[in-house]
Amino acid sequence: MFKIPEYALRSLARRWQKYLALILIYSLVVAFYASVVFFTASLKKETTASLKNIPELWVQKLSGGRLQPMPISFVDSLQGIRGVKRVIPRVWGYNFDTPTGAVLSIIGSDSLVGGLSMVESTQQGKLKKNMALVGRGLLRLRGLEVGENLTLLGEDGQIKSYEIMGSFVHEADLLSTDLVILNTQDARVLLGLGKNTCTDVALEIHNPLEINNIGRKIDRKFSGIRVVTAPQLRSTYDTLFGWRGGMFLYGSMLSIFAFLILAWEKASGLSKEERNELGVLKATGWEISDVLWLKFWESGFVAFNSTAIGILVAYIHVFVFYAPLLRPFLVGWSVLYPDYVLSTVFDLESILLIFSVSVIPYLTGTLIPAWRGAITDPAEVMQG
Repeated sequence: MFKIPEYALRSLARRWQKYLALILIYSLVVAFYASVVFFTASLKKETTASLKNIPELWVQKLSGGRLQPMPISFVDSLQGIRGVKRVIPRVWGYNFDTPTGAVLSIIGSDSLVGGLSMVESTQQGKLKKNMALVGRGLLRLRGLEVGENLTLLGEDGQIKSYEIMGSFVHEADLLSTDLVILNTQDARVLLGLGKNTCTDVALEIHNPLEINNIGRKIDRKFSGIRVVTAPQLRSTYDTLFGWRGGMFLYGSMLSIFAFLILAWEKASGLSKEERNELGVLKATGWEISDVLWLKFWESGFVAFNSTAIGILVAYIHVFVFYAPLLRPFLVGWSVLYPDYVLSTVFDLESILLIFSVSVIPYLTGTLIPAWRGAITDPAEVMQG
């Protein structure tokens, strides 16, 4: 029994060219599948961390299914609802940047930080009129530096100029690469909002367990609004990345299964040398279980090493080179493409998932044909 693994290694060594090619193809297939698993898990981790500081609940006004500005007076109506701690009117929107063709995210905030701890600024205190904090992606695309002026085309067709007072650190690039933070009044003018209007209203809740109940209460009390909760947004992002990642997972799994079908066909059609070897082993007293253990060790060596190499290649692809082959498909496309560092996610769950999809089917696909050959009479096997 203890000699079987040693014999399996010698058997593999005798046919090293064949198994080397097999391991190479097997590793590439596993590497693609593992890259999707690692990249999706890392992206979900990044998104979860980024959404920690979003409002617990916010209310938007809709007309014809489209977002419309809200009167700030609506704040008083929401403030009186039981369980609401604070109501914050928000000013934000999008601006098409004609020189670059990028769509910018505009946020109005009087604070230099504005709740974003990742802001680097040259000045402390209030964000004054005609000042701006700008994402690094836009600075790079426009060729601008902190201290220079940023010009944007407002909704009224007039060009607005803002002094760039700061930018964002690297860790914020996933969210801030296309972000411009302006003084609240400047943001209203740029976005074409009235003086006493806001884009939507964010709510802070005393008891986080009551978020859904308060949301339903607001939805029933007011018409023509949309209530969004933080758990709903997190669930939406999980679904989005799960859907995109799932497409590639299914594609890579199909590649693995296609490879396994090829392996099955190869194992079913034993070569003459392998048939003779099997016949000799049976004739010299090897039992069916011994033959199965031999094939188990051979297949296990190929499957384990191929999977390990595939995981290593996927790790380098995703966490060293930041997944250049997958990023455009899983993150999305934009003129201002976020350049950010992926958090390393190398957990036991992902490793077990990769091994279960890669190793177990391959072992099954090779042991069953081996069992069929093992139960055949030695003389019949050697005669072909």
